Amino acid sequence: MTKDDKTFWKSNMGMLLQSNWKAALLITLLWKLLLLIVGYILDTHIGSNQGFPAYTGAWDGGWYNVILNDHYAANAASAAFYPLFPFATGLVQVISFHVASPLIAGQIVSTLSIWAATAALLSLGKLLLGNKGRFWLVALVLSAPAAFFAHMFYSEALFMAIGFWAYAFALKRQWLLMGISLAFLTATRLPALLVVGLCALEFMRAYDWKVQKIFNRNAFYFLLAPLGFLAYGTYLLFARGDFLAMFHAYAASTDWSYQVFNINIFKTLLRVTYEIIRSLAGLRPFDMDIIVNHLLPVTSLLILGLSSLWLLWKQRGKFIPLGITGLVSIVMFSLNSNVVSAHRYVLPCLSTYGALFLITKTKYQTLLLLCVCGLGVTVQLFLMALFISGQFAG
Repeated sequence: MTKDDKTFWKSNMGMLLQSNWKAALLITLLWKLLLLIVGYILDTHIGSNQGFPAYTGAWDGGWYNVILNDHYAANAASAAFYPLFPFATGLVQVISFHVASPLIAGQIVSTLSIWAATAALLSLGKLLLGNKGRFWLVALVLSAPAAFFAHMFYSEALFMAIGFWAYAFALKRQWLLMGISLAFLTATRLPALLVVGLCALEFMRAYDWKVQKIFNRNAFYFLLAPLGFLAYGTYLLFARGDFLAMFHAYAASTDWSYQVFNINIFKTLLRVTYEIIRSLAGLRPFDMDIIVNHLLPVTSLLILGLSSLWLLWKQRGKFIPLGITGLVSIVMFSLNSNVVSAHRYVLPCLSTYGALFLITKTKYQTLLLLCVCGLGVTVQLFLMALFISGQFAG
């Protein structure tokens, strides 16, 4: 670590954290209100007029309802969805004496999660980008094309809240809190592995990438990380007789027949790109399948890749862990012979947002970032309209 780094980490974070939570609450309430208004308009005019919160439970949300009803016992495919979000939703129902429906309970969980995620982003923004950058980091994340999923009956908001705080704790060298966060994260979604890797890289950077320094007692806190996954596997062992049912679940449903593990991600990415070129050349329809399952995902992965490489090439230092993790994320999101939903998976990948802020650092930065946010919101509205109208959005 450089002398400047050490001075920075020793700065008083207490007051910043306190103000972060207050600011985050205001941002969360405004964002949720905006999504509620937009959701109402879309549901009334192009949706099935189900009303709130019914429209939030579409697509993957249905699987969480299955889990709440049968606790993984009846439907083998439900094991693909990790338990922390349905557990938290069920807990809210219990606390409310079951007055809250599953979808309302899910909204409570998601709203609290977005609050926590926003507070974490404000903290991370200060640590990585400076005081001005912390609010832009929040704006870039919440305006991202897939951000509306954090408003739905999905685990996105919870994953971001825990994952962002795990990384924030790593940046502040609070290794125990990081380890505890990672334990909860591995019970939330499989991409938790990426956050574990990000925190591990930050841990190595904290000790100057030197092996003799890295192997110390603080490294043992990483042993907490797999506890969430192990707890889930143990539960599945009793519920289904299969510790690894979360991986075998994909073969239990025809819904995911396209999910075929293939380590040759270059073949996958080239095939997706080829289909996009064919559609542009008029050799196949330029339809929603091309837009949602090909063009948006591969564009998101391309932006993530370029952002990560730029951070490694131009910024280095504290951005090395983010750059490496961004590149590894592309591999992970392409391993199943497709890139479907990749634009949703990259939502928590912070290297993109950090690079966007730093690349636009000119006298026109505010205008450029407003254009980026505006473009993101436009795509987000498009995807949200698809979701509410019953079409697949990622």
